[in-house]
Amino acid sequence: MKGAIIGDIIGSAFIHENLISTDFQLFRPTSAFTDDTVLTMATADSILNGTDYQSSLASWVKKYPNAGYRKNFLNWIRGESDETYISDGDGAARRISPIGFAAQNIEEALHEAEKSTVLTHNIPIRVEASKAAAVSIFMAKSGATRKEIKSFISVHFGYDLTLKAEHWKQKIEEGNHLNTPVPAALSAFFEASDFEEAIRIAIYIGGPSNTIASITGALAQAYFQHIPKAFIKRALARLTPDMETLIENFETKYLQASEVF
Repeated sequence: MKGAIIGDIIGSAFIHENLISTDFQLFRPTSAFTDDTVLTMATADSILNGTDYQSSLASWVKKYPNAGYRKNFLNWIRGESDETYISDGDGAARRISPIGFAAQNIEEALHEAEKSTVLTHNIPIRVEASKAAAVSIFMAKSGATRKEIKSFISVHFGYDLTLKAEHWKQKIEEGNHLNTPVPAALSAFFEASDFEEAIRIAIYIGGPSNTIASITGALAQAYFQHIPKAFIKRALARLTPDMETLIENFETKYLQASEVF
């Protein structure tokens, strides 16, 4: 879970910035958590305390209403809209990493990812993206090789995972919108040799860098089972005490075997 939060915080200062290499200062004075982090916290809180996803979303968004949500989403959370909220944005896939870490099997990861996603993104391409992200994280934390993850996701979700990070970077530079950030995030993960490199590649891709880096960060944490202590220290310094407590409680329960410190 920390990996997703760190990816969001670092990526927040690089949104739509066109970097020329992966050699850049990771933390900037403007680095801060965004709605990606708040919604990830809501998912983790729901899993840890047995509350439903929608109630947890509402609670956390109302607690942090200025994290960068869409206006219609805020209206829906506050009960100011009677309409069903359906977004075609990337918000679901970036908030479901706790599901991948907590799931006991692939079926549970798929089921819970869909259950969480349809609340706000009940569109097939968004549901599939969330399921792909959750299953990838589950497989990574369960000891699957990257070859096995790539094979499963390619077969079951139809993503072309032969495409490299440079492909996604060029696509964004040409002004093309990514249908979903998940394949780009996966490419950064597949090409990295450790957690830091995964984050650097994800942000180098460009576009919604915090979202891509959040998904990549969760994958990298699950797979490499190590995050540099300096990253954790600098990221936690940008969070609130209740966020730190939730992360600690969640990871104590679901990531005890992982060397994330």
